[in-house]
Amino acid sequence: MADSSPSEKNFETDITTTCPICFESFKTPRILPCLHTFCHNCLSSYILSTCKNKESPVGFPCPLCRRFVPAPSFSVEVEKWTELIPVNKIIHTLSEKGDKLCDACKRADEEIEASDWCESCSELLCASCVKYHKRSAVSKNHSLIPIVTFNNVSEQNKKIESPYALCQEHNDRVEYLCVEHEELCCTRCAWNKHRKCTQIDGIEEVAENLRKKGKFATLSKEISEYEDTLVKTKSEGEDTIRYIDDTSDEIRKESTELRNKIVNHVDALLEDHLSELAQNVKQNKDNVAEIVAAVSDRHLLMAQYLQTLRDTELTPPSILVQDYLKIRRQFEHVTRSSPSKLRLKLHSHFSEDLTRILQVTKFSDIKTEIKSLPLRGIDLSCATMELICELNGCDGDVTGGCFLENGDIVLANRDSKQLLHYRNYELVQKVTIGMQPRDVVQQTPLFILVSEHHNLKGNVGQFDLNAFKNVEEILKRDNNVYSLALSLGFVYAACSDLILKLDSKGNVVQQYKVDNYTYSVAINNKNEVISSSCATHNVTVMDNSGKKMYLYTHKKLKYPYGLDVNFSGEIFVAGQHSNNIHVLTPTAELLKIYEVESPRCIKLKKTSYMCFVGSKTKTTKVYEFEKYLHR
Repeated sequence: MADSSPSEKNFETDITTTCPICFESFKTPRILPCLHTFCHNCLSSYILSTCKNKESPVGFPCPLCRRFVPAPSFSVEVEKWTELIPVNKIIHTLSEKGDKLCDACKRADEEIEASDWCESCSELLCASCVKYHKRSAVSKNHSLIPIVTFNNVSEQNKKIESPYALCQEHNDRVEYLCVEHEELCCTRCAWNKHRKCTQIDGIEEVAENLRKKGKFATLSKEISEYEDTLVKTKSEGEDTIRYIDDTSDEIRKESTELRNKIVNHVDALLEDHLSELAQNVKQNKDNVAEIVAAVSDRHLLMAQYLQTLRDTELTPPSILVQDYLKIRRQFEHVTRSSPSKLRLKLHSHFSEDLTRILQVTKFSDIKTEIKSLPLRGIDLSCATMELICELNGCDGDVTGGCFLENGDIVLANRDSKQLLHYRNYELVQKVTIGMQPRDVVQQTPLFILVSEHHNLKGNVGQFDLNAFKNVEEILKRDNNVYSLALSLGFVYAACSDLILKLDSKGNVVQQYKVDNYTYSVAINNKNEVISSSCATHNVTVMDNSGKKMYLYTHKKLKYPYGLDVNFSGEIFVAGQHSNNIHVLTPTAELLKIYEVESPRCIKLKKTSYMCFVGSKTKTTKVYEFEKYLHR
């Protein structure tokens, strides 16, 4: 072979295997969506330092270009995010090799500088070998990347397919979508991992269907509305910080002026007062600033989502569908884990103290009135519960059910042993099953889980959504099974004196001891377990280990048969014998009691304030909580 050219010998100056954070050779290099690469430990430390003071962080800015990087998963702790960010295999190989020599030539005991990287072979190739590689029938379709582009992000964007567009398990191109699991698949995934799944569609067909059904436009609209809320909340937070400054300045000015009149006695006391004021101001400004930072991140994330969803025509189908699914899942999580807005009032009663200064030994404490509101929410302490419609055909004894992802409603009617399917609030299907159904939750786009029992024998069955047929029994028990809840792939089942936590195969992985006659269970966005007992008439909030955190009891709450939790963590409890709905804060403090006749269960629609209330004797009704308007 010919000697290497001068340009080939200069590749060392064009390529770097040095981490831009620690300035040492890469150790387990991780590549971000913006294609900047960092050591695993360096990136992990950076993420932790960036997110540690933020409420429910949703991502972080790239250390180099500051482009906002969405969290790789919302179901794991921030400490584990880095483990889910892909390894940059090219840089990893170069770092381990320690040279930039052509691998094919090295096998022939020749040392020629490489010019390209073959993704398919994971090898470096010189210019001559690249020519033969392209001519060979075996390797003519391999993806070759010029080495000189490794440090040029704009060129990488053109020439390197992002690892996020590939199958995470095999690093192959995505060809299919498993509808049952909503999981992108390469050919190997489809034929192995998903070979028993009922519906696997080609990725181009899925992309076209999403376009035709207007899914991108619908999600864009939701994100735009949420973005508007973020902008408004950010502005309110900044106004609040200015209010804190202005009000504290007023307090400081008035305090100082009054001090001058009685300076001989007040100096020491005023010093303490101002110190306390400064501490209070700092604490409150820090609190508001944290929320503003969290909102800013969400704003950046929404802007990024919108940009992705608007560029659908030029985006390859595999990336398009993947981005859509990823954005939709992340958007649902972001809206559930949104930070709270603060309403803050800062004031001091120092003037009253100063008029009695000769008897005062310490100024009164500076107090801050703070009211926390959900970012997308309404103040349920002064909202109204407006009737939308009645669901005809379900005359009493509805013990549970759920809203499906498409807005349909499925009810469990215990007495008739039927599942009732409503579309646009009209009954479209009524299916009789073998046992008495108690509750329904949607497990995947194609399947629901139904709890049912008869004669003290209970089970949880997986039902096909299209045929409403039981295709698999997830759980069998020698006692009754009541309410169900889903969280992070686990199923929670209320069984009177126990709440069972099941994995995807129906194995019991944890048991929570609860009061007798516990018929309901819900899981909030902090993975806390919420239940109510019809024996003690209490509502209990436990952490995921089973430790009791909060307890709610009220003289106007009797026989709380059903409950649910919304995207903000607020708890809705149906008092069947007290004829009311109790709405509680996430820490089980009362917000408001709504009068409803004989409510047996209440189920909320995701990311909204719509719900249906099932009854022991009456027709199931659909309601929506609305902001109270003064007339």
